[in-house]
This record gives sequence, C-alpha cells and structure tokens, in this order.
Amino acid sequence: MIGFFGGSFDPIHLGHLNNAQQLTHQLDLSTLFLMPCREPVHKNSLTFSTEQRLKMLKISTQNISNIEIDTREINRTSDSYTIDSLKEIKRQYPDQSIGLIIGMDSFNNLSTWKQFEQFNQYCHLIVLSRPGEQQQHTIQNFTSVENKTELNTKISGLLYFADTDQHNISSSNIRGILFNNATDGKIRAKQNLVGLLPDSVINYLEKL
Repeated sequence: MIGFFGGSFDPIHLGHLNNAQQLTHQLDLSTLFLMPCREPVHKNSLTFSTEQRLKMLKISTQNISNIEIDTREINRTSDSYTIDSLKEIKRQYPDQSIGLIIGMDSFNNLSTWKQFEQFNQYCHLIVLSRPGEQQQHTIQNFTSVENKTELNTKISGLLYFADTDQHNISSSNIRGILFNNATDGKIRAKQNLVGLLPDSVINYLEKL
C-alpha cells in the first residue's frame, strides 16, 4: 500500500513528520507521499506562499527514507479537490492499494468534501487522532476495521483509525509564535520553535 497525506503544510511541523514516519512503519507503506494543496477549499487563506511551503517540505524530508512529495495539487491552477487527486492517483497506480491519510478534524467534516461518497472506490481511509478531537460519526460507505492487517484484504473501501502518538502541535499555533515575535520582517522566535519544527525549517524561516 502507498499512502497520501494531504494538507496545507503551512508550515510543515514535527507532528506531521512524526505521524508520517510512524504510519510508514506501522502500515508497511512502500512510500508515503506528502501532498500539499495549492489553496485549501475548507480553510482560510494560506500564510506562506506555494514556493515557501514546498521548500520547507523538501528540506524537512530530504533525509527521511520512504517519504516523498507529491506536487499534483500544489501545481494546479484551480481549486484543489481530493476526489480529483484520488482519480488521478488511481489511474497512475491502478493495481496498488491507496491509503488516504487525514486527521480526525478533517474526518469529522468529510461529508462537506466534494463527492466524498465516492472516496471508497479509490482508497482506504486512514484517520489520525488529534488532541481534543473526538470521532463524531462514521462514513457509511467505508467498512471500519480494527486490525491494520485487514487493510491488505481489499484494494479500497476500508476505514482504519491509526494508533500514532498525539502531538499537540498545530500550524496555526506555530504561525502565532512566528508573527507575534517578528520585527522588521525577521523572525525572532527560534527558541520558541525548538521541538515544534525541524531545525532545517527553523533556519529557513529565520532567513525570510
């Protein structure tokens, strides 16, 4: 199975990276693709540019094996919809099981996503727990499984709640630290970002 972990990554942080590495190991993924969107449909405007977000993804993953970056959404010139990406991915990997990785907050709002009822035709759904976010419902056209090995029994249509460490880190909190401590356009918050962002990303942000 290959995994696709979508998000705005505005910016990418250690919570994203730790979850990606844990899932790659736990689910025995051949590859996990981080898939940044160009402009999220269900969120406010982004803080960092497309080029900046992509640069931070590249420098934070360059020494991590089995984790790659998929740029299909960030390269789009129109709104970014997951269903369009799933259809493209399935055409690209017709014989592979695809795991779509989302957070519990996104899962709870999945019914608002474009053509979400078709997702089960293209992928398994892997849901990450989030601090303070409880499961509010299930998706009827996915079959929930408790054992990760069951994900190998079908090529799509299964729902699995992953057992990964919960990290109380959010991109919005990081942006608050960054821009509450900025003077003359320079970031002065390195000491506050240790443990939240990779050192390579902190160093990159300090040079903006």
